Amino acid sequence: MIIFIEAGFRLGRFHPSKQAKAQMAQVRAIMGAALGLLAFMLAFGFSIAQHHFETRTQAYLLEINAIESTYRGADLLADDARDIANQILLRFVKLRIQIKEAVDSNNLTEIGDKIKEAEGLHDQLWSVAVLAMSGSVEGENKNLYAQSVLAMIDANDARLQAVLFNRIAPVIWITLFLMALLSMIVMGYQAGLTGTRSRLATWTLALAFSTVMALVIDLDRPNMTLFSFDHRLMADLESQLTEALQQSKKIDLQE
Repeated sequence: MIIFIEAGFRLGRFHPSKQAKAQMAQVRAIMGAALGLLAFMLAFGFSIAQHHFETRTQAYLLEINAIESTYRGADLLADDARDIANQILLRFVKLRIQIKEAVDSNNLTEIGDKIKEAEGLHDQLWSVAVLAMSGSVEGENKNLYAQSVLAMIDANDARLQAVLFNRIAPVIWITLFLMALLSMIVMGYQAGLTGTRSRLATWTLALAFSTVMALVIDLDRPNMTLFSFDHRLMADLESQLTEALQQSKKIDLQE
């Protein structure tokens, strides 16, 4: 942006003084309109990015709640089915933590493999539900577990959609960058027509717009660097499932 401001300023200085005075009012009005439109586009982009961030957060919390519901629902199954379901859930939670580590390291191959593995664990959880539903004992307990598994699958799909597909459209980014650069040219051109400028003021404005654009870009990315996303809930859930399985084994040994 600073480079385009300098280019506009040098272009404005080449105009004769009489022509510069005639263009001054028009250029000032165009500069105000361009900066106002750029500010509007930045606000629009920030709103979309914020919505995408909130969607990812909600999908993450929904998945946590669905896993906890599946864990609670497994307690209503027979002992063997409950232990199998809890072991699969523990593997799934550990896999989720590994996916986060793979995302941090930008290992796309590992991310894809672990997502497929997670979907396989969903199938195993559903197989436990199918076996439980095919039993001879009637009641709503099995239905509660099956519904929790379906909610867990739906939450996973919603999270993948929020992470992989919720993005600001490329045409919006192109328009935003083009408007920013053209606005900086007009601002520098207006300063060149007057023959005077304040480097501090113009560079501060360019820095302000650049900072907001960087925030919008980072907020729209799933693997954010400027914003923090608390993943401790998944780690706490792993500890809870591990402790529950250990207690279940102790009870079985005592019996």
